[in-house]
Amino acid sequence: MTEKNYTQELMGYLTDNETFKTEIPGPGKSFDLLHWAVSQPGACSPKAKELMALAIAITMRCEGCMVQHTAGCIMAGASRDEVKEAISVALEMSGGPSFVFGAKVIEIFDQLSASADFHALMAKVKGEAAD
Repeated sequence: MTEKNYTQELMGYLTDNETFKTEIPGPGKSFDLLHWAVSQPGACSPKAKELMALAIAITMRCEGCMVQHTAGCIMAGASRDEVKEAISVALEMSGGPSFVFGAKVIEIFDQLSASADFHALMAKVKGEAAD
């Protein structure tokens, strides 16, 4: 099995997201605003919201969503154990497919957490968001 580079994959998704917003600006920018609004602290912390989004991504079998929300979990300070619990919730809700995709999320988490390139990319993204 060829090992994927999830940092590169994440960079590709981020580039695709920017292209989408250029090509279809109304819905693309509106989705960005929705994402921003939902991710703000409220009754649930941003970390809890990322963990929920990750569990939903697993049940929906959306690999791009899994990569992006695993990254979001790491950036929000979620531990590997918290991610594993989110995977357990997904498994409860959708059974076998979540077992397969949950294993993939652990692989994504471990690789991104250990990647200096990932942390540099996220620092850059955070810096651009502050502008």
